[in-house]
Amino acid sequence: MDPKLLFWTFALLNLAVITGCGLHAIRAVRQGDVRTHRRMMLVATALVGVFLGSYVVKVAALGKEDRSAWTAVDYAILYTHELCITVMLIAGAVALFETWRFRKSLGPDLQIPTDGSTRTHTKAGAVAKWSGLLAFLTAIGVWAGMLLRA
Repeated sequence: MDPKLLFWTFALLNLAVITGCGLHAIRAVRQGDVRTHRRMMLVATALVGVFLGSYVVKVAALGKEDRSAWTAVDYAILYTHELCITVMLIAGAVALFETWRFRKSLGPDLQIPTDGSTRTHTKAGAVAKWSGLLAFLTAIGVWAGMLLRA
């Protein structure tokens, strides 16, 4: 198997795990389990960092992809994917930043405040969730195109 395709296969699996962690975190916080929510979001954040680091190594070791055979549809899927990833990262960063603003109001028992202080965090998290799901779906499209061209 082509090493670049193998890399992107693992990247897709990594994104699947990131998406799963995010969905598990959302379910947990809806049930009032802030600890699990926090843990899952930190795991997802760490996995994003692992991908970014591995991508730098991949480009240095294997180079960028040859896009000479890509069609306009391939580019559209890729650019949509990259847009979704960018929105996910920005929204996730906003949600993380907002966490620092209300973390002390959680108290020792980690109860979600009812004073509205989590509103921006919740909205940013919703944007990150939907853009992350779309990023995963479009990643499947990008990966499938790579398989077809291999």
